[in-house]
Amino acid sequence: MAELSSLDAVKIQARAVIPIAKKLEETLGVEAAHRLIGDAIANSWADFMATRQEPDSHPSAAGGVGFPVKDVIIKDTDDEYAVNMVQCDFAEYFRSIGEPEIGALMTCGVDFAVETRLRPAWNFSRSQTLMQGADHCDFCWQRKGS
Repeated sequence: MAELSSLDAVKIQARAVIPIAKKLEETLGVEAAHRLIGDAIANSWADFMATRQEPDSHPSAAGGVGFPVKDVIIKDTDDEYAVNMVQCDFAEYFRSIGEPEIGALMTCGVDFAVETRLRPAWNFSRSQTLMQGADHCDFCWQRKGS
């Protein structure tokens, strides 16, 4: 049996998460619902990724974990790494179904939790995402103290 792609896995997860999110939005309000969902997904993904990567490894070592994206490396030194994600099938999918906010919770929203957990010796930033309508996602890492 062929392995499920990460995009197909997210599409299956979205079938469950979107109706749960909508119900929680009605009950708790959008902000509280998104905070609850985002925290749960981000922490779960950070736990999973912690079993797959060495702590404080150079960001280039992550290799995208098979994500359906295209990127352009902007800077790659021992102490800095920057990459612009110029295409993301997750963003295309969630925007096509009219759910970029929930898509952001399920995909983009995990980045900060994962980076905090996996790379405590690095500063991580990202100021924009394709999911939110930008023309690229701008991922930047700088080793602390450099």
